[in-house]
Amino acid sequence: MTMTPAEIHPVYVLHGSDAYLLDAHRKDIYDRVVGDADPQVCASSFDGSADLADVLDELRTVPFLAPRRLVTVRDADAFVSAHREALERFLQSPPSAATLLLLVSRWDLRTRLAKLVAKIGQLLDCSVPEGGNLARWLTRAAARRDKQIAPDAAELMAEWVGRNLAVLDGEMEKLSLYVGDRPAITIEDVCAVVTASAGPAAFDLTNAITGGDPAAALKALGGMLRTRGDEFKTLGLIAWHLRRALLAKELLEAGQPPRQALPRMPPQQRNAFLAMLHRRPLSAFHLDCRRLIRTDLAMKSGTKPPAALQELVMALCS
Repeated sequence: MTMTPAEIHPVYVLHGSDAYLLDAHRKDIYDRVVGDADPQVCASSFDGSADLADVLDELRTVPFLAPRRLVTVRDADAFVSAHREALERFLQSPPSAATLLLLVSRWDLRTRLAKLVAKIGQLLDCSVPEGGNLARWLTRAAARRDKQIAPDAAELMAEWVGRNLAVLDGEMEKLSLYVGDRPAITIEDVCAVVTASAGPAAFDLTNAITGGDPAAALKALGGMLRTRGDEFKTLGLIAWHLRRALLAKELLEAGQPPRQALPRMPPQQRNAFLAMLHRRPLSAFHLDCRRLIRTDLAMKSGTKPPAALQELVMALCS
């Protein structure tokens, strides 16, 4: 759907280096400004070495057979630095039927140009979010598909896939199709879809570690290591489990009641999780985290992943 002129800004700045976010925001702006018009007559693009006069001439040219003109400057860091004052003067009174789109890697919010863009335009961050922000990004990605994703499911998904937004978005699309009419995406759905090679073994592994059952844990681990790359997804699952356990243990030690300290989970898993927390001292969970780091370094230094993970799992079941 074409946006009305009132909803379109005279200038947009995309800053950051994530190709997925840059492309997604660029396409959204393109759809807003160009709409159904022929791009050959109302859209033009320059690289960062472009002459300022050429860019401004394009912006001042009345669009032909289109409501608005879009002018994009790619890799515009040097362009902005060289022509900052001229751009400030131009944007004091921008053409009513033109939009300037600047793609930069860095954007200094302290400059007059940045303050002017914030006033009349839109600044969009195209850097990959970190940590909890990545989980919030997944929550928004689910909402765009009219779905909700459980916080622990989003956290595990981020841990398994990493900071690759294109892959995360693709996995979220698969999840939304997998759950069908169900409004919520659960951790079970993530285990079934995002790491299809692991399947139910993912829960078998964490349940065995929780219960201190090394034989069951080794069996589940074997079921998860089937294809190249599964070792780091499995390590991510273990890291997610350890973070939850450490946080819950610290909250219990601080006097929080179990209903507030423990993460959300089914009653049977909750009882086993609480038993593990009572069984093991806080120092054991700190040691587990150090073991996890050593395992990660060992795998990246040439140790065969199955052997490294087997040693880790055995230690975690102690």
